[in-house]
Amino acid sequence: MSLQHDDRLRALTRQDADFWADLVDDVLIVAITDLDGVITYVNEKFCKVSKYSAGELLGSTHRILNSGYHDAAFFQDMYRTIKAGQPWRGNICNRAKDGTIYWVATTIIPHVGSDGEISGYVASRFEITELMKTKERLSELAETDTLTALLNRGGFNTALTAALGLSSKEPPQSRALVMFDLDGFKQINDVHGHHAGDIVLRVVASRLVELTDPDDPVSRLGGDEFAIVLNKTLRSMPLEKYMDRLQAALERPIDIETVTVSIAGSIGAVFLDARESVEDMQKNADMALYAAKRAGGKQAQMFTDALRQRAKVRSQILIEARSGVKEGQFEVYYQPILNCHTSQLDQIEALLRWHHPERGLLAAEDFADVFTDSTLTQAMGPSMIASFQRDIALWERTGQPPRQLAINMSRMDLGRTEYRVELEHSLREFGLSPSDFVLEVTEQMLQGRRAGRSMRNIRELSEAGFQIAMDNFGKGETMLRHLHDLPFSQLKIDQSLVAGIVDNPGEREVLASLVSLGQVYGLEVTVEGVETRAQFDLVQAMKPDRVQGFFISPALSSSALTKLPPRFEIAA
Repeated sequence: MSLQHDDRLRALTRQDADFWADLVDDVLIVAITDLDGVITYVNEKFCKVSKYSAGELLGSTHRILNSGYHDAAFFQDMYRTIKAGQPWRGNICNRAKDGTIYWVATTIIPHVGSDGEISGYVASRFEITELMKTKERLSELAETDTLTALLNRGGFNTALTAALGLSSKEPPQSRALVMFDLDGFKQINDVHGHHAGDIVLRVVASRLVELTDPDDPVSRLGGDEFAIVLNKTLRSMPLEKYMDRLQAALERPIDIETVTVSIAGSIGAVFLDARESVEDMQKNADMALYAAKRAGGKQAQMFTDALRQRAKVRSQILIEARSGVKEGQFEVYYQPILNCHTSQLDQIEALLRWHHPERGLLAAEDFADVFTDSTLTQAMGPSMIASFQRDIALWERTGQPPRQLAINMSRMDLGRTEYRVELEHSLREFGLSPSDFVLEVTEQMLQGRRAGRSMRNIRELSEAGFQIAMDNFGKGETMLRHLHDLPFSQLKIDQSLVAGIVDNPGEREVLASLVSLGQVYGLEVTVEGVETRAQFDLVQAMKPDRVQGFFISPALSSSALTKLPPRFEIAA
C-alpha cells in the first residue's frame, strides 16, 4: 500500500508540482531544520504568522519563537520522540516578533536519509489561536460563578492545588487559605427576598477583589460561602491584618435600593502546608471557621494545633461511640420538671448517658461531638424510641402518673427532610403518640445554611401533633421573630441566666423580664438550672410555668424514676 501511495504522489507532483507546492504553502506553516534544530527552510506562511522575515528565521532555532508558556519537560518529551525517529504531534504556544501570542497544531516528522539516519526535521503546522482562545473562555466559564464572576468551587480547587504545590518551595507561612461565610445573610434573604441576597453577594465579591492582590484567587464556593487563596497578598501585609480588613469590609453597610443592611463574617484561616492534601487544607480552614462560629461568630480564627488535637479527639470519640451503640453502652436518663401551678412533675427531659468502659458514666455534654455525626444520630434514634417505650411501660406498671417526655433534637436531625417521617414511623411501631412528646430545639439550629429546611421541619412536626419548645433561650443571639413565626408552645430559659440571680438584682430583673416575655407570646415558660433553695424561691416569685434543675431532681434512670413521690414537696 505504501508503494502505491509513493507512486501516486510521484505522478501527481510530476503533473503539477507548482499546484501542490502552492496548496501546501496556502494551508500549512512549514519549516525544515537540520539535525541540531537550525532552521534551513521556511515558507511564506511561516513568515506571515510569526511576523519574522525569512532572513531572520533562517539560521536561527525555534527558540526565537519561545513564548515561555511550556515548561522544559514539554520540549524534552518532544525532542526525545523525534530523535527516536517517531513523529511528534501537539499544540504549541509561540510568540510572534511583535510580542503577540499565537497557537499552532504541530506535527514534526524526522527526515530519514537513504542511509537510514535522521538528517533533519520537517515541521508542519496549522494556526489554531482562535480555537485555543475559545477553549480557554469555555474553561473559564466552567470555573466561574455566574452571579459574582468569582471562581466557583471547581476553579477554587484548581487554584488551591496550584498554590499548595508552589508552597513546597517557599518558606513557611508564605501562602494561606481563608474561608468564611456570612453571619446574617439568611435573615436578609428571608426579610428582603433573594434579589436582595444576590445584591449582597455581588457587593461582597467586589469588596473581596478590592482587598486582595489581583493575582490571588477569590472564590464563591456556593450559597454565602467564600474562599481566598492568599499568594501575593501576604507579601504586603500579615495574615492577621488581612483578616481584620476582611472583617471590616464585610461589616460595612450595604445599600439595597431603599434599605440598608448589615452583615458580618465568621472567618477561618490556615497557612498552606505542602505536606497536607488539598482536602486537609480545606478541612483545617473549615475547622477554624466553625471555631469562630462556636465562639459567637463575627470574628476570625486561625487553625491551630489545639484545633487539630480536638479533631483527633473527636475522631476517636466517634469511633468509640459507634462501638458503644453496637454494644448497648448508651442509656436514657430522665430529669423531672416541676409544674409550678400543680406541684406535679408532669414533664421529664430525656438525657442520654454513656456507660463508657474506661471513663465511666458520661453526660451528653461530654460527648457532644457524637450529635454532629448524622450516621450515629440516625443509628441512635430507633434505639432511643425503643427505650422510651420500655420505660413508659415500666412507669405504667408501677403506677406513675403520665408525663410529657421532652427530647433534645440534634441539628443534624432537624435539618433532615425525612426526620419527621422516620420519627412518626418509630412512634407508631411502639404504640406511642406525638402528643406525649415535647421536641426541644435551640436558636443555633435556626441559623446557617440549613435554617430554611429546619424551620419547615418544625412546622411539619407541630402539625403532626408534637409540642415544640425553644431551648436555651437567652443564651447567645436571640431572634424574637422566631417566637412569632414558628409554632413554639414552650420556652425554656437557659440556666446561665439563673446562676447569678441571688446576689445580683439586675440579673433577677433580666430573668423576670424573659419569663414575662415568653408568657406574652402565649408560651409555657420553663426556667432551667435551678440548683438551690434560694434560687428556687426567687424564680418561683417570677411565676414561670415550670422549673427544672438539680434542686428539683437530678437526671434519674428509668427505674429510679419509679420511686418519685406523686407531688414535689419542699421542706420547711
